[in-house]
Amino acid sequence: MRLKGREALVTGASAGIGRATCLALAREGAAVIATGRRQAELESLVQEVKQAGGQARAIAGDLDDGGFVRSLAERSADADILVNNAGWLVYAPVLDITPEQCEAMFRTNVVAAFAIAQEMGRRMAERRRGHLVFVTSGAARNVQQYAVVYAGTKHALSAFARGFRLELKAAGVKVSEVAPGMVDTDMRKGITHPEVLKSLAARKFKPISAQDVAEAIVYALTTPENASADLIEVRPKDA
Repeated sequence: MRLKGREALVTGASAGIGRATCLALAREGAAVIATGRRQAELESLVQEVKQAGGQARAIAGDLDDGGFVRSLAERSADADILVNNAGWLVYAPVLDITPEQCEAMFRTNVVAAFAIAQEMGRRMAERRRGHLVFVTSGAARNVQQYAVVYAGTKHALSAFARGFRLELKAAGVKVSEVAPGMVDTDMRKGITHPEVLKSLAARKFKPISAQDVAEAIVYALTTPENASADLIEVRPKDA
């Protein structure tokens, strides 16, 4: 129970990495605030946490809505952990991605992530304690075919992680970046572009799991007080 007495806000908690992280943090004793767009999935998660003896509550909403972000921060004001995980992607050749899709990815993966980190970071800095975790990607340091815009968003989010760390460390707030490689989540289920499907089918390695990423996040959050896990990269071992 290494996180007993802590409260954690986890974005993108409806599924995948966010859901696995909520369960992992609850097992370590943290009280979890799960947020995402899908109310039913969040309520199911909360029930699973409670049945296992943990504490959790759900706050459904869209982080692209600035009013919701402010409300979420107010309702989560006591949280001393933020796992900034929400995001989405469109896999397609760069010439086929529409400007609207590009804008939407930047809005969720970058602008919304900045907004909730800023809201929670202010509160942590005032209390002079807290921990922000930015979930980026291996794409934050590489650019691959069919995920060029996504890589752009993750490069930007990685820069935010470093910038928040630089400016908040004097206030006693830790900032970690967890950068997973390809993860086996629902995010890829909507892929229909034939070139992308062909590329994915040709991969020779097994993706990591959402649980693998959640364990890396727990590690970042449970380092000793005088230590900071600035960057953790987690990739498939055969990639």
